[in-house]
Amino acid sequence: MVKKNHILMIDLSPYFGTLTAVAALVLLVTGWVKTHLVKVDGWKANVLSWVVSGAIAFVGKWQSLGIFADSTILMTVINAVAVGLIANGLYTIEVIQTILALLKAKIAKKA
Repeated sequence: MVKKNHILMIDLSPYFGTLTAVAALVLLVTGWVKTHLVKVDGWKANVLSWVVSGAIAFVGKWQSLGIFADSTILMTVINAVAVGLIANGLYTIEVIQTILALLKAKIAKKA
């Protein structure tokens, strides 16, 4: 944390460095929202997690943080979906990384 002109500045870039870190951030934010703002469970909690993962991905893209720094809108959406899958416990990080590697290879061949 950096104190600048009496305003507390937080460096968020470490939370956007890897898919694992972003998924952990999604879990933290979703958990906080579920306990402090809205009481949801079941499929509504999964939808909330997807919304949070998309919001965090686009904030990362907007602020050029970590894995979203030089990504296109399409790759930001793909990473948001991947983070949502991980955060909802549907896939492990290894499976998502393999899928993303395959997608990047296919996208690179088309360009």
